[in-house]
Amino acid sequence: MVGQFFRNALLQVSLNLLVKGVYLFAVERVVQNILPEGDYGLYFALLGLGMLLQVVADFGLQLYNSRVLAGHRQLLAKYFPYFIGLKLMLGTAFFLLLLPIGYLLGYRAAEVQLLLIAGAVQFFNSLVLYLRSNLSGLGKYALDGWFSILDKSLMILTVGGILLYVPEELTILRFAGLQLMSWAVTAALLVLVVRDRLPRKLPKFSRATFMALLKGGAPYALAVFLATAYTRTDAIMIERLLADGPAAADHYAASYRLLDALNMIGWLLAGLLIPMYARLYAQKESLLPLLKFSVQLLLAGSVCAAIPLALYCQEIVELLYDFAEPRTGQILFFLAFSFVAQCLNYAYGALLSATGFIGRMNKIYAVGIALNLGGNLLVLPYYGAPGAAAVTLLTQGFVAVTQAALAHRWLSLPAKTIAWGRLLLFTALLASCGLALNQLVELSVLSWLPACLLLGFFGLALTAVLKLIDFRKLLELAPGQQ
Repeated sequence: MVGQFFRNALLQVSLNLLVKGVYLFAVERVVQNILPEGDYGLYFALLGLGMLLQVVADFGLQLYNSRVLAGHRQLLAKYFPYFIGLKLMLGTAFFLLLLPIGYLLGYRAAEVQLLLIAGAVQFFNSLVLYLRSNLSGLGKYALDGWFSILDKSLMILTVGGILLYVPEELTILRFAGLQLMSWAVTAALLVLVVRDRLPRKLPKFSRATFMALLKGGAPYALAVFLATAYTRTDAIMIERLLADGPAAADHYAASYRLLDALNMIGWLLAGLLIPMYARLYAQKESLLPLLKFSVQLLLAGSVCAAIPLALYCQEIVELLYDFAEPRTGQILFFLAFSFVAQCLNYAYGALLSATGFIGRMNKIYAVGIALNLGGNLLVLPYYGAPGAAAVTLLTQGFVAVTQAALAHRWLSLPAKTIAWGRLLLFTALLASCGLALNQLVELSVLSWLPACLLLGFFGLALTAVLKLIDFRKLLELAPGQQ
């Protein structure tokens, strides 16, 4: 299972780093640079609102489907037509809820039009994730990997073409419309691919079946809502509560883009881990090898990225954005370290989701929401968007440590399964090396970019020395080696 996890993780991460990296930094970053100040920040906040309410459109069906199919693959043909019928009904409820809430938050006129597009983007995103969960649940990891990059590939072609030939024609509404089109096309192609594997090709409607699916998805729906609430409400609060809300959200979105770029790795690996853990658990096989491999890989890798990002946060944002200022770098500093906590959440969240501890996870997420909302209300008036980033780090750290500790307790997994001591030593050594390199940068002996890259490479070498990641084993597990 470890070998299967690594080979499919390698495919998905490679594809996403290439395509989504090009999209985030060669397309989306340029869009934000050329649009009027605040336009992208407003859209970023509206997407956050759509993500928060997306729980209505999905209602936990993606995670429930992934977990159930991984252990009982024959159920796809039975339930798929009902899943599709239910998704259509939930999508309608999503839009009926989105507009009144947007109105209550003060969005009017052109903002409502943008909100509708942002909502449609989130609906199709939800549909794509559900359809992809069928592929991963059936073990079609390679096909799932190709579909994971399709929407961004379409955006590179369409928005990239506008940026190359007629950049003056680009508006935030046009950008949002093209994003919606990309998700819709991806969803349509996924429906064709999955339906070809099914005996029943049309949506089915059954109240009894819908109630059973809603009951099964409810714990996952609450988990998704709570997890989204403590990670995405900050953008909405920044845009609505600060005097320069849209501009402040612009700076937050700029730094968050780097976190998104990193998070796609952890998120993709978590998506692979859930069906694999579910299958191991259903077959009563040991979870420890996959847990050790995934936790150490995610944590060591995240620290390798977070420390260089934090040390050179200001230089990085000034390199990427025309509008960068000190607060942009301050936001990135806190978000860089929150990436480590998020990776720990990905590793243990996947484990607990797959083994049926969603209800207990929800209690942890609920405390995380209280921390996030309360913290933002306290710090936003005084520290603005950087304060919100610091609250994000605090919240993510609390949830990650609590979830990891309780996972070992609930599943009776030995704490020594993970090399915690070596991970702490690795972090301390890499941070010390980073501070030493930073002194050379300040003395003008070395420029910041080579120092940043050197630090990342040193981190990877150190993971091998401390045996946190066995690169020989990785090579053995690589495609074509078995």
